[in-house]
Formats: sequence, structure tokens, C-alpha cells
Amino acid sequence: MPHKLLVISVDAMHTDDIPFARTLPAFSRILERAAVAEIEGIYPSVTYPNHTAQTTGCPPARTGIFNNLQFQPGSGDQSEWFWDAGMIQVPTIFEAAQQAGLTTAAVQWPVTGGEKHVDWLVPEIACPQVFDGLEDQYLRTTDSRSYETYIYPHLDLVRTDVRKGKYFAFVNHVSELILRHERPDVMFVHLVEVDTARHAGGSYGPHVEEALREVDATLGTYLSALEENGDLEETNIVLVSDHGHLDVEQHTNLNTVFVERGFIRLDGSGALLDWDVFCLGAGLSGQLFLAEGITVDRRREIEALLVEIESDPQFRIEKMWTVEETRRDYGLDGPFTWVVESEPGVIVGMLWDRRAVVRSGDEDFPALKGSHGHAPRHGGQPVFIATGPDFAPGADAGRRSMLDEAPTLAAVLGIDLPQAEGTVIREVLTAVATSIPAVPAPA
Repeated sequence: MPHKLLVISVDAMHTDDIPFARTLPAFSRILERAAVAEIEGIYPSVTYPNHTAQTTGCPPARTGIFNNLQFQPGSGDQSEWFWDAGMIQVPTIFEAAQQAGLTTAAVQWPVTGGEKHVDWLVPEIACPQVFDGLEDQYLRTTDSRSYETYIYPHLDLVRTDVRKGKYFAFVNHVSELILRHERPDVMFVHLVEVDTARHAGGSYGPHVEEALREVDATLGTYLSALEENGDLEETNIVLVSDHGHLDVEQHTNLNTVFVERGFIRLDGSGALLDWDVFCLGAGLSGQLFLAEGITVDRRREIEALLVEIESDPQFRIEKMWTVEETRRDYGLDGPFTWVVESEPGVIVGMLWDRRAVVRSGDEDFPALKGSHGHAPRHGGQPVFIATGPDFAPGADAGRRSMLDEAPTLAAVLGIDLPQAEGTVIREVLTAVATSIPAVPAPA
């Protein structure tokens, strides 16, 4: 039987955060004998494509999860997220673990709504507008046992009076209860405090340190639960993160430009009528969709406008990639035609009721100060921090792809992910762990 595995995603944690984390009690216990790597994430560097890569070892071109948001033109901020696990087009580590007879749990892990291969499931739902209240949200996205045992009794911990941070107390408490009482063989948890702090206050500062303290307190409850159950020495604990953050300097609202040039048409109230080209935002990048049946001449007009936007310094667009180019260089593909890479710190906006260019310091500049979605070569890099019986203390694997995380986690569980594009990070494993025979994954 393999050792237990607890994977904790500290959303938006940078490698730059490790020195401060070493000063905190729970982080320091984990870091004391940890193997580490600096991770290059998935493009776009937003939460859902990256977390899906962490459970599959595959990029968006394979998983089908190419953005946080689904493409629903006209819905704006109310667009539905990729919450449904059925949208993932390749097998996940949850499926392989269950096939091998291991018990599984996932709390607030992205793209796990309706995940049938998780025994104890509390999915992340970032688009509550799709559901009729909290109870309906979970009744429709998890199993009755998880709902009745862990979700419904603790829904009072969900703060419905705030947009950001509403699930913090709920997730922290419920995840500790599941770890303590169910003792799953494999558990994945997603903690969002650091990401929320960086969005609100920027990439660095006391607000980030305070968020790390909050995460540390939760990690402390996990360590206590494992210790009191006698599981600590037999559990591999892995801290990961999904992306870095950059301070926001500008919003370039491309759909506003498309409205001004007649490529998006609105009714008298400003609502969307129809469109020839439409931008789906991904934070510090964007994806451009062409309408079906567009004429060759109209497409050429759009292409000419994109060249103009790319060459105009006010927009701060570094490159308009074709989807063929992003598939080749980043493994990024989807039902779009182009990917917009902005200069670092420039949000590629998808709303059309704002000025085309809004800069920091302008009266109408949005409140959030940090963002991500940029090419993963920029800014602070995601962490991989692993400690436990199958990880070599003090090992440093250098810079590795996020696609390598799932195969590495699978290796310590003795399971196989044959469709993964990444490879096992053998430098962080003990000699015994590298020799664990793999159980074949489901077809």
C-alpha cells in the first residue's frame, strides 16, 4: 500500500514567498526537510487551466480547460466558469487513484463539480449565479454523502455578505474535518487566501504576509490532524501553487475597440446584439473568437485591426498569437483564433462599457491591484514543496514544468497516468519511491 498523499494548493504563492514562509510554524515544519522545485506554469497563468494540469499532466490543448471562464459572449463577469469535471477531456489522478483502490478527497479543487472519482467531494464553484442558492449549488455538484456529512452542517461558515473570501472559513474547517475523520489515501485542497490578497493589494507587501499567516494556521490544523491520527510520518505532504502575480498598470479593453470599429454591435441599451470578433479575457492575456460564417474579406479587416492594435503603443499589446503558434509553444488551444499577449501588468479586458485604455491613477481605474494570466516566464514562479517518506530531504530539482507535477504525484502513489505529457521529477524522490511499480491507469 502506498503512503498517503496530501496536496495543498496555496493559490498564487510565489517562490519569493518561501523565505517568509520559513518564519511561520507550520510552513517551517514542512519546509524543514522538503524537496523543492520552481515551477513554470501553464499559459494562460490562471487558476483553472493550471489546476487541471496539476491533476492530469496535460496542457489546455489536451484537457479542454483553456480559461477560467467559458466563452459566453454578452455575459461579461457573469460568464460561467469551467466548474464541471465532465469538461476535462483526459483522465485525472483522481480516476487513476480510485481505479487502484485508493480513497480520495478534494476540497475546493477547481474543475471538480460532479467528479465521480472522488469519495469525499467539496467542489469549488466560482459562478454561484448558475445555481439557486448555496444548498442547490452543492446538491447539484457533489454526492449526497459528502453533502450531508460535511457540507450542509457547515454552510453557516460561508459568508454570503462578501464576494471575495466567502468560503475561507468553510473550506479551512471542512477540509480539516475530512482529513481527520476520513483519513483518505489521497486528498487535494485548494486555499485561496494569498491569491485574494494579491488581487486586492498587489504582488508584495504586508497584506500578502498576513494571508500567508492565515494559510499557515490552516496548515497547522492539518499537521495536528495527521499527528493525532498517527498518520503524519506515513503521509507525503506537497504544497503547490498555480501561478504568479503582477501589479496591474493598465486595462486594455479590446471589446471597446471592436465596438468602436463596428466589429461588435450593441442595441440601444448597450447590450450585445452580435459580433464578428470577441475577446474573452484571461487576466493579463486574452483569447479572440471569430463568429461562425465570417467572410474572408471581413476576416482580413479584423486581421488588419489586430496588426494596428499590436503596433500602437497605447494598447501595450506585445503579440497577437495565432492558435497554431500557442499550441506549438505553450500547448494552448481552444475554440478561439488568436491569443492576445499583453505587456506585463496590462489586463486584456473583455467589457465594452469602459474606455479602451484605462491606466493606473485614472479615476475609473478598477480597484484590484494585482492580476495574472500572463505568459508564465514573467514574475514570481509557482512553488513545489514536498516532504514525507517518499521525498528526498533538501533536494532541489530546479525549474520544472507544471506538467511534471501529476506524474510525480502519481509515482509516489504507485499509479500511472499514461496520457500525461509531463515526466516524473525523479530528483525530488527517494530511491525507494522511484522504484514503486505503477498500477495501470484506466483507459
